[in-house]
Amino acid sequence: MEVLKVKNTVFKPGRPKVVVPITGNTPEKIIEECEKAAAMPCDVIEWRADYYLAAIPELENALRTKEAYLDLVKILDDVNYIADTKPVIFTVRRKGQGGEVSITKEQNDSIWSLVAQSQLADFIDVELFDENDTVDEYKLQEQIDQIHEYGSRVILSYHDFNGMPSPEEMVNLISVMHGLGPDVCKVAAMANSEEDARTLLKATAFLTRKGIGPLVTMAMGEAGTTTRVAAGKYGSCMTFASGAQASAPGQADVFTMKKWLDKYYGE
Repeated sequence: MEVLKVKNTVFKPGRPKVVVPITGNTPEKIIEECEKAAAMPCDVIEWRADYYLAAIPELENALRTKEAYLDLVKILDDVNYIADTKPVIFTVRRKGQGGEVSITKEQNDSIWSLVAQSQLADFIDVELFDENDTVDEYKLQEQIDQIHEYGSRVILSYHDFNGMPSPEEMVNLISVMHGLGPDVCKVAAMANSEEDARTLLKATAFLTRKGIGPLVTMAMGEAGTTTRVAAGKYGSCMTFASGAQASAPGQADVFTMKKWLDKYYGE
């Protein structure tokens, strides 16, 4: 499996790198959160821009103006500057994928394209499914190639907030994702039992042995909390922990996560 190095951070199986999401909904709150996150025991900062976009009045009309996109890039420039040596993930999560904003895939694509051209994000998170819950492999491949042309990496993400895919489904899903050429494949699915959490870890281990990765896998919800720590042992390279606000079910705060990781992997 290829080891991924971004800035000074190496992403590989083992102790996972800790990502703190920024969830502020105004430029001032975003910058304040980012400054605090930069001083926290984390390795990566993710700007969840869907929280910001969802708070814009008459978003549909705003996204028809050049100013809205320029404002987005200005905030990202500030986030990138504050993050300094920590890699930055840019994410817009739509409501259908557990996010905060209702926008079309075309609007989302325009934002991703602009961010890629700005070269201010180390990673751009791209959703596997579109608003119709279908996978357009041709369009995804085109988009991933475009982002790569501008020098950013791609995290291709799949989320299931209702349940856990079977081991076979998960292996097939990630194999398809991997074939599209992203830099990281991410799967986050809801664990309704400890067996669900074990399913995710087993699938992660199988894929890692097959040389598929880098991977980011986690089981959401209370039953999946242990996977946010242990999945690194099975091949996952990142875990997510909250700074100001949790961005997914079962997400611990960053200081608690550090204690758990220190205890599990050693300081």
